Amino acid sequence: MLDTVIFYPEHELVLKRLVHNPIIERVPLEYNQEMNEWELPENYIFPENANIIIWPSSLPESFYGITDEINERLKTGICYVEENLRSNFNSQNLLNRINDADCIITCWTSIPDEVLKMISPKAILTWTHEYEHRLNINLANSRGIFTACVDDYGTDAVAELTFNMIIQLYERNFKTDQKLLTDDDLVIGCLNQLFLHYRKIETNEKNTRKGKFTHQFHKIGRASRFYSNLMENNLDNKIPNRLLKEKKIGVINKNIEVDYLVNVLRKGFNSLVKQISIIDNRSAEFYGFLAENDVIIFNSEDIPQLDKLLINELCFNKLLIDVSKLNHYNKGLKRKTLGIIGLGRIGKRIAMIAESFEINIQYSNKQDEKIKYVNTDIDNLLASSDFISLNITPHKNEILLDNNRINKIQKNAILINTSDANVVDQQALTSKMLRNEIFVGLDVYQGLPTTKTLCLDNNINGKVKDKLPNHVITYRAGWFTFESIRTKTYKLLGLMTISLNK
Repeated sequence: MLDTVIFYPEHELVLKRLVHNPIIERVPLEYNQEMNEWELPENYIFPENANIIIWPSSLPESFYGITDEINERLKTGICYVEENLRSNFNSQNLLNRINDADCIITCWTSIPDEVLKMISPKAILTWTHEYEHRLNINLANSRGIFTACVDDYGTDAVAELTFNMIIQLYERNFKTDQKLLTDDDLVIGCLNQLFLHYRKIETNEKNTRKGKFTHQFHKIGRASRFYSNLMENNLDNKIPNRLLKEKKIGVINKNIEVDYLVNVLRKGFNSLVKQISIIDNRSAEFYGFLAENDVIIFNSEDIPQLDKLLINELCFNKLLIDVSKLNHYNKGLKRKTLGIIGLGRIGKRIAMIAESFEINIQYSNKQDEKIKYVNTDIDNLLASSDFISLNITPHKNEILLDNNRINKIQKNAILINTSDANVVDQQALTSKMLRNEIFVGLDVYQGLPTTKTLCLDNNINGKVKDKLPNHVITYRAGWFTFESIRTKTYKLLGLMTISLNK
């Protein structure tokens, strides 16, 4: 494994079944930030009998921080036998890591042709959703090597992030000091509390604005210790981010109109919602209702004092949402229009969630007669949508949103990009963001999210900090949930099973 793949304990059990007499070795290379080099414990001896070897990172830039002495100890020292690799330090080291592997797992590490021609594994598999730019698939297949990637970046995770960002942008730009007045207020306020509790993107955004790119640290192997050995008792602490999907939510609907909210939770987010209306007696039904739900939504103004105390006592470790403390928003959700650019797997899931909000849906994509939504050209979509979600396949499109098209977006509209930053004229978009003419949620950038990539200045290491406060600035929060990682690694194990049994 050329990069740190996140294995839960349940995954590791399956992994060990795929190998005869499994011996896992997590190579304890650790990056010293001050010294700008990788370090290895002095007494470390690379085990000759290890047959599952997990490297923290095999990206080319990581090799330059490994000394010759460490390479020798890791059995990856420079070999001058292969003439075409003599001048390529990175390829030599990479070849030494994988030359006798039956199965190679990569995520971010590319395998160049000169290395690919010299190895004969049964399979090269990628723990990510697309891999054509990391591997010459035709060359690999012509040599009888099975290639595949995990085809799910996290459909639910990305779709939920889109609405998480929309709700957060409402919080920052459309919330008033008034108490809630409408069904929209109830939905926006409750979803905001649910997202804060489960998705926790505010932590990602806080780190992103400080220049702490946790996804990038994972990518270059600096988080390998954090994710390398996940035991049951610390898994929740390491990956606390959860989907809203299938969470148990109880709604005490006494004197609250909750039909719209319940429809959004059930049909949009597939939450398990139960309702109870009579709570002025401590019946077995009421006790059971409080015990079986993870979240309780209620209005404390309509509940007797004794029952409020009971709720607090029995639900001290649950999320309590008191609707009497929610606010009014001067912009609603119902009957607004969502425009989706790229109605693929993730785009369709976003559309399904939007339907539960009673939002009108249009899309710009190849016409599909089976799809009931309105198909339109990009220019019209931009000019007529209240929400715009960019969900295209990365690395396969030219600039779609240039300055001219960005100027077509209506004032106060919301634009969410969770797919590919390279198709957007960031300079033009940032100009709109600085003037708060549109409100934007970004999870992808043309590089790391710095002040330069956001076209705020020319400092490639500039921290965003409190700039663009009306907008949501996260980094790769789309893939990072407990459930999506769990599914992603199981799919990888499935591909490994297929390839090793061929």
